[in-house]
Amino acid sequence: MTSQVSVEVSGIDFAAAHFVSEGGTCEQLHGHNYHVTVTVYGEIDPQGMVIDFRKLKRRVRQLCKQWDHFILLPNQSKLIKTTQKAQQVEVQTPNGTYSFPTKDVRIINVVETTAEELARFLCLKLKDELSSDFDNITQIQVILAESATSRAIVSMSV
Repeated sequence: MTSQVSVEVSGIDFAAAHFVSEGGTCEQLHGHNYHVTVTVYGEIDPQGMVIDFRKLKRRVRQLCKQWDHFILLPNQSKLIKTTQKAQQVEVQTPNGTYSFPTKDVRIINVVETTAEELARFLCLKLKDELSSDFDNITQIQVILAESATSRAIVSMSV
């Protein structure tokens, strides 16, 4: 008899700045203390677990650490355009132009740096990483909260 079991890790946080363009405008640059929770669903393996909590938490922390204390910028936005010049990243938005040191920026393969898109990106990365190492995992869910009252939830089958 097979059964689905879920394993959840939480308490993984990162702080980052971003802005989002919408309908021809762009909100001001601001930051969040993001909180990430990941749930993995699957069958219990011969060792009696779906996945080792430590291994899952380590992978999620590694992904989030790449964004911690950076300015997050999209590379697929129709309204936000980035150009690297020397050691600076110039960002053109509907509301003006920013210039940031390259070392302070992470450009992400998303349409916008919304909670939804960031959660989807994390979920895709985890799906790619975990599916190659664990054949018992069937689904991954990522919850990315940008405040106590606002969060995005993305689930993907593996």
